[in-house]
Amino acid sequence: MLPQTKMQKYLFKGHAAALQGSIHKPYFQELGDHLAIATYAGSGGRTECTNHDFAVGEDISYKFARTRIEAVTNDGIYQTTVVAHIEGLQIGKRLTVDEVICRLHSVYDSRTYPKRCLPRILPAGSTIRNLRIDGEIQKLHLPPAFDADQRTHDAFFLGERDEDETLQPGPIPEPIYRQGLGTIFYAEWTWVHPQERHQQRLTMLRLALGSQFGAAINVGIGGSDGTGWPPGLS
Repeated sequence: MLPQTKMQKYLFKGHAAALQGSIHKPYFQELGDHLAIATYAGSGGRTECTNHDFAVGEDISYKFARTRIEAVTNDGIYQTTVVAHIEGLQIGKRLTVDEVICRLHSVYDSRTYPKRCLPRILPAGSTIRNLRIDGEIQKLHLPPAFDADQRTHDAFFLGERDEDETLQPGPIPEPIYRQGLGTIFYAEWTWVHPQERHQQRLTMLRLALGSQFGAAINVGIGGSDGTGWPPGLS
């Protein structure tokens, strides 16, 4: 039987959630998966959800949240954009954030099939603006890929920067620990299956909080991958 040389379809895959988790003390409360969306059956399309003025008393609140997935094709180029966005976030009495944006953009050129079946993915545009602990803005060290300019962005998706490790998931920034508050992890950009190198997940904030107020909360969550089908050489 001859090997498959023509791509039959592209399977879009992406998901996003604005916030998820639970409060553990001084009471227990599931927070659910806020604005959770995904691509369906590998098909393209546009999905967007919004929410305003969420609050659990004075313990957790945000002013605005949005998730969006756009999965489109144009002249054999398949693009997926996954966004999870929150503004005016407050957690307990000590932590606030003006804005959190999780953004993953993937591009697949079907002309590379079957030699390459996997998209290239970049988190450019992801950011955390003004994370404050006890009113003091924290200095964060986001991966360089989060600030990629348009020239770098274009070169990467043309396949000219495949060996550039700064544009691939790598070391995760050191978390922030505060006594009596807990640990704040941020910009956790990772491969889901490192050996396959196609599926990425990004959690912009992961809060492991204890002491008087205990909670496990993720903020700005997204995942993206996709593949030309049937699978080829990659």
